[in-house]
Amino acid sequence: MSVISLQNVTAKIRHKSFLRDISLQVDADQSWAIIGANGCGKSSLGRLLCGELEIVSGKSQLPVRSEYVSFEKVTELLDIEKYHDDSDYIGGFDQGTTAQDFISEDQPVDREQMAGLAARMSFGAILEQGLKTLSTGEMRKVVISRALLRRPELLVLDEPFDGLDVDSCRALQEIIATCIEDGIRVVLILNRFSEIMPQITHIAYLKDCSLFTLGTKHELLKSEALLRFHAFNYTLPDLLPGECEMEAGSATDDFPLIEMKDVTVRYGENLVLDGLDWTVARGEHWRVAGPNGSGKTTLLNLITGDNVQGYGNHITLFGRRKGSGESIWEIKQRLGYVSTALQQNYRVGVTAKLAIVSGFFDSIGVYRKYSRAQEKIALQWLQLLRMEKQRNVPFRDLSYGEQRMLLIARAMVKFPELLILDEPCQGLDDANREMVLKLIDHLGKTNKTHIIYVSHRPDDRIPCIDNLLSLVPATGGGCRAKIETGV
Repeated sequence: MSVISLQNVTAKIRHKSFLRDISLQVDADQSWAIIGANGCGKSSLGRLLCGELEIVSGKSQLPVRSEYVSFEKVTELLDIEKYHDDSDYIGGFDQGTTAQDFISEDQPVDREQMAGLAARMSFGAILEQGLKTLSTGEMRKVVISRALLRRPELLVLDEPFDGLDVDSCRALQEIIATCIEDGIRVVLILNRFSEIMPQITHIAYLKDCSLFTLGTKHELLKSEALLRFHAFNYTLPDLLPGECEMEAGSATDDFPLIEMKDVTVRYGENLVLDGLDWTVARGEHWRVAGPNGSGKTTLLNLITGDNVQGYGNHITLFGRRKGSGESIWEIKQRLGYVSTALQQNYRVGVTAKLAIVSGFFDSIGVYRKYSRAQEKIALQWLQLLRMEKQRNVPFRDLSYGEQRMLLIARAMVKFPELLILDEPCQGLDDANREMVLKLIDHLGKTNKTHIIYVSHRPDDRIPCIDNLLSLVPATGGGCRAKIETGV
């Protein structure tokens, strides 16, 4: 098996140099983890190893067959599905490319192997569903499975465990271990040292788009200085940007923020939610949990108005029955929202600063004049996020984690009455994850903002959240609610 190597390589993206003086060699018996803070160039290095970047200078020897899997790749695939969506023309729902057709696209795969992999990762039931109907976790499983079944010489997985439930993470770890045993060279791009698998032999740490240090896993994990450098303790200011301008105290309305009674959602024969009852009273904060595909995002979309089946169910928001004449903008004015779908759809050509400003208007992009006060608050948020240098950088040119940080600020900037966070820490390094969890807790303790938080990570504990809604698969299909308090 040939050596994979980069020697003093500088590579560029969109006509600008991005990775500088990279020297790295991946031998046949090595498996690597690439680690670093958000925006350091980890994903670009993964793409470079797979031959997807233009090399400006230096020498390289790259594999003939390689597969690179990332959140950005998933976004590109879903963009293609949206472009070819014929729902408006056929007078019904066009499910588009099915999961199994996508997995075997361009290159036939063994159907038994596909079924076996689907069984191990618990997504066999969705093989005949369209890609655009899948949850974030289900889509990740499908894209990773396609890469595995192509038997590449080099497999690069960018944040492979983000968006997956605990059981799916465990199954994927076993599959990756088997790939390494079978001679496939694996490179994992990670934000956290805690996700390094036992089978990983070497680590490369990036800083400012250059290699900061590299070596064996044993050597680098003994470096206390490196571990402290990667994950430092973050302290929030006493007041967040714009908080002093907000009125103190909570709303005096006595009606629940959300009330759902016997809510059912189905797509054709696929039952997603089955008779769900749930009430969010004032002063409450909730965590929503459940396995991949259990309907968590569907539930949130019923609240935000992004799922039209909300109008056929008994759902009351802010004391008003859904479908009683309110506009979607009346709802959005009282909401802040972060999700993978929002990030996938936020494709407009705005700067980092304007992405935050758009939160004042609940829009994707900014299409009206904003005030100096709103601009000032947006700049203060950039400073809080340690992203003031990127204020004029186009949103789409930032890393996945940097984009996620901006969308979190966008959701929080107006201190909404209800803040809905669907896997907000997805793609974030340890330091940014710690900051986001503290931001959420701070907002929850103001008595103005109510939190609904979705996360698969059991260690994402937020002190102000003491209610749990678990979506539990039912025997006859769909999911029902299990409610716990004081958690």
